[in-house]
Amino acid sequence: MATDEAYIKLAERAGHADSRLLHLILEKAMKPEEARFLLELPASNADLAAKFQMTEKAVEEKVHELARRGLVVTSRKGIRFPRDLGTLHDNILASVPELIPDGIGQLWMDFYESGWWKEIVGGLTQLPNPALRVILPLKAVPAGVKLLPHESAEEIIMAHKDLISIRRCCCRVGAQSSRGAECKHPTFTCTQFGRRAEYDLYRGSGKKVSADEAIDIHQEATQAGLTPTVTNVSVMEGLEFICYCCGDACLVLNPIIRGDKVMAALSPSRFLPKVDNKLCNGCKDCVPACCFGAIEMKTVPGGKTPVAVINKEKCVGCGICVLKCQPKAIVMELVKPPEFIPATLIGPSSIVHG
Repeated sequence: MATDEAYIKLAERAGHADSRLLHLILEKAMKPEEARFLLELPASNADLAAKFQMTEKAVEEKVHELARRGLVVTSRKGIRFPRDLGTLHDNILASVPELIPDGIGQLWMDFYESGWWKEIVGGLTQLPNPALRVILPLKAVPAGVKLLPHESAEEIIMAHKDLISIRRCCCRVGAQSSRGAECKHPTFTCTQFGRRAEYDLYRGSGKKVSADEAIDIHQEATQAGLTPTVTNVSVMEGLEFICYCCGDACLVLNPIIRGDKVMAALSPSRFLPKVDNKLCNGCKDCVPACCFGAIEMKTVPGGKTPVAVINKEKCVGCGICVLKCQPKAIVMELVKPPEFIPATLIGPSSIVHG
């Protein structure tokens, strides 16, 4: 069956006009007449009504329906089809379950494995500074250390307490619905603030929560081994989300780990773990907990049994190893100055998590 020209044009906007997999994703996500409607955006309701012989009320309802399914986003020029595939992927798979087309998660994963992951690496490494930054789990913060406001999950959440939403992680929804899924991490974790939360609530994909509830979700997600990340800026207004990422499914962590570009795409925290060799019992629980491969078991001088050794070249200072260390042999140490965190992010905002 020939692909409808409207799908091809939408795929062309994303730089993949000839991708059969993307055509299949678009065919799953929308009807041909909806693809033609999306091609006309942004436009006024009056213009759309005239173009498609609809009432303005019907146009308004159609736009809201498309938003609920993740097919439109807001912009300065009005509602439009997402410019980049990352946002389209995120919005479709973060929709409420009943609005996610059957099989589309598998198609997204097939497209990812076909080479999209390499494009993601390229996009994430094109900026002067990494777009995303790791923050510590609250329970991994070393005793006696006062975090800067923009590196504390609690303070970030409290600064945005007026409007917080939680939605399902689009990456894990896609990965967990695909063949041979390995990721078992919790999905209801993505924390959005301000205009992002407002849009989640508008399209019904997010649940409004209190600051205390958001902090509880942070504790649960990090205890489950998920790495909290934020936009790599020090201005609190620029921190519009906290994502909880894993190396198995995250469409940021997974590609940069595969492409060996972690440090180019992800800014570490200001901390590094330190191991007390006298307390380490060699249990190895910290090794699989580190998705960055920064921990090895080695015999150190003066020791008889292998202990955890941190590879500082690979470590992003996420602190997950601290939470997994039963004998409390690992603690985080402050190793970088406050100015390590930049004030602004230079480059397209679409690079950052949608």
